Amino acid sequence: MKLLLAGLDHTTAPVEIRERLAFSSTDIPAALAQLTTPQGTNPAPLAEAVILSTCNRVEIYGVTHGASTAQSLVRFLADFHGLDEREFVHTLFFFNGESVARHLFATSAGLRSLVLGEAQIQGQVRTAYEQAQSAGSLGPVLHRLFQHALTTGKRARTETALGQGAASVSQAGVELARRRLGQLAGRSVLLVGGGEVSELAAQNLLANGADTLMIVNRTMARAHELAERYGATAYGFDDLTNCLARADIVISSTAAPVPIIYREHIAAAMAEKTRTHELGGKDGSPAMLLIDLAVPRDFANDVGSVPGAHLCTVDDLQEVVRATLGQRANAAAAAEAIASEEVAAFHGWCQTQEAVPALTLLRERVEALRNAEVERAMRRLSDLSPEQRNVVEGLTRSIVNKILHPPTRRLRDAAAQGDGQRYAAMVTDLFNLESI
Repeated sequence: MKLLLAGLDHTTAPVEIRERLAFSSTDIPAALAQLTTPQGTNPAPLAEAVILSTCNRVEIYGVTHGASTAQSLVRFLADFHGLDEREFVHTLFFFNGESVARHLFATSAGLRSLVLGEAQIQGQVRTAYEQAQSAGSLGPVLHRLFQHALTTGKRARTETALGQGAASVSQAGVELARRRLGQLAGRSVLLVGGGEVSELAAQNLLANGADTLMIVNRTMARAHELAERYGATAYGFDDLTNCLARADIVISSTAAPVPIIYREHIAAAMAEKTRTHELGGKDGSPAMLLIDLAVPRDFANDVGSVPGAHLCTVDDLQEVVRATLGQRANAAAAAEAIASEEVAAFHGWCQTQEAVPALTLLRERVEALRNAEVERAMRRLSDLSPEQRNVVEGLTRSIVNKILHPPTRRLRDAAAQGDGQRYAAMVTDLFNLESI
């Protein structure tokens, strides 16, 4: 078995492709089951699987068996999403072995995020791990891999300056608005969605001087909670068009699988803004900046064709991101070093696993011999009390453990030094373990 990763991210695929290959939280259990369950006579693509799906990436982590190939994961993505492979295969990247660990650990540290050092990715990695755990697709290898990944993310944020400044997609979205419009003071802002991205956006908007904040969310309780916390006004989706008409900036970040804001919404809102603008005797034409931070996107493709409406997607954040790269270069180098340390630790664990099959067979063989000899002795010592029988059992187990301890430790040490296969073969041959 070996590690395999197939994925795409903001560096290889535009949002138009990422949104078509994204997995919602409700998709994940079925997708993991499909990846790890044999279909008739066809083996499962993977022995273990984890899916990491965020606004900027879709990645499948797996432990392969003999029949597993990168092509089987391409086929899975196409079948699950009802796509032709030719539509997306050119955007995929593939890693195997130690390269999988290096990529995941750097990702968890925020080193592969659109916004360098983004904190949210570590929580997303944890969620992917927990989803696989719940679905039963997590085995010993991916369990250890993701534990090291989470440790890497935590260390990168506590041992380096990478996490300083609360870098996030939300912050980049607000900075994009500030760059496009100038000062945010006096601007009316509408947040669509009540998740973590919207909450972080609210914090950054207030810090940048926005003083009129509206929140539209499907769940009114959550909208009211955020509104009370950040001095905003809460609305339901029935009020969406009215809120749009009053907004200078709209930032949307829901988890909807399809667009929720269409051309007719924006056209109606702009018509109302124009009417109000003219009644107020103001010069120029009204405008509205729309920032879509969701993947799949919340705004329909043709929204930007409405006069006065300027649509930006998560891919447009690059202009903000490039300006911050130099400021974080030293912290990124330190975080890369931490990731390398954790890769080495994980690699060491993988090497020790080469000794496990031989050690398991050795213990099974010795334990079988011990049980047989104890049974023979008990038949000849039939008058022993239960307490005396326990003493005999304990004595024989202690002898077996003491005999097996030195070769077990030596075999594990050899495996950690990369010589596990040779020593395992020697143990197998010396104790004739292949006959078990």
